[in-house]
Amino acid sequence: MKKKMISELHKVSTFASSYHFNPQSTLAHFEQFVRDRCGYGNLGIEEAMSLFDNAIQMRPSPSIYPFNQLLGVICKLKQYSTVITMFKAMDSKGIRSSVVTFSTLINCFCEMGKVDFGFAVVGNFFKSGFETHIVIFTTLLKRLFKENRVKDAIQLFNQITEIGYTCNDFTYGIMVDGLCKTGNADQAFKLLQDMEKGNYKPNIVIYSALIDGLCKDKQVLKAENLFEEMICKGVAPDVITYNSIIQGVCSLGMRMDPEFYVNKMVNSGVTPDVVTFNIVIDALCKNGMTEKAQTLLELMSSRSVSPDVVTYNSLIDGLCNSGQWE
Repeated sequence: MKKKMISELHKVSTFASSYHFNPQSTLAHFEQFVRDRCGYGNLGIEEAMSLFDNAIQMRPSPSIYPFNQLLGVICKLKQYSTVITMFKAMDSKGIRSSVVTFSTLINCFCEMGKVDFGFAVVGNFFKSGFETHIVIFTTLLKRLFKENRVKDAIQLFNQITEIGYTCNDFTYGIMVDGLCKTGNADQAFKLLQDMEKGNYKPNIVIYSALIDGLCKDKQVLKAENLFEEMICKGVAPDVITYNSIIQGVCSLGMRMDPEFYVNKMVNSGVTPDVVTFNIVIDALCKNGMTEKAQTLLELMSSRSVSPDVVTYNSLIDGLCNSGQWE
């Protein structure tokens, strides 16, 4: 591994030394080299920085593409402050940023918990004459929800839709999920209705997030109605959707039968996972139905689903509470 890194770094130094002889040819080879190294997925921070140092010293400069590729790799390595330092170095050398450059920078600020700096970059974005992409706004929305700045997220969402940006699945998904996780399931439900009025068809991710949010907000009946409505509209629930609705039904204290949904799940071709079994086993045990829970444990084995520590903890608690543990 070390020998390979030394070999790659040697290639970088070779580009630098050959640059004076044939700049245009070297630029093309350098950009291809950076593209290849970034594409392999094993580029380390040391080599990435070395490539960046070479790129920034070249005259004429390479295109923005190798810079963006290197910034992207270093961002994925979670070296966010390094990306910001590199951006400043590029700016000081007069290297013109692109939409991708600004997008990476905004993402870094958001990951660092500095969303307001991200908004400042959006300002520079407009000043540079670029058209902001919906992905950038989605990144900001995600961070605002993470910081529990719900009002700011809603305000931003309203602004971008009023301006005329077309929201995609990811943007709507962030909004619905963010509203649900901050205790605003009713607002998320209204957003879903607005989406449908605007001829937008919500996908399974959006439905699942909302069903989960409604169940956690103790609005299980509303979640069940949405679940059936979703199926009627041709959106097939997946294991995540079923787990959410089963968890919601179980939270009612077995007043409703979670096995109805488990059977519906199996009949529709969706395979229960360990989470599904754990939810039902835990509910059965808490209601003193340990024999039924043990039968379900046997069913797990027959379906090649391995029990985990959560499964066994639920069973042990259930047996202890019912005086059956020896």
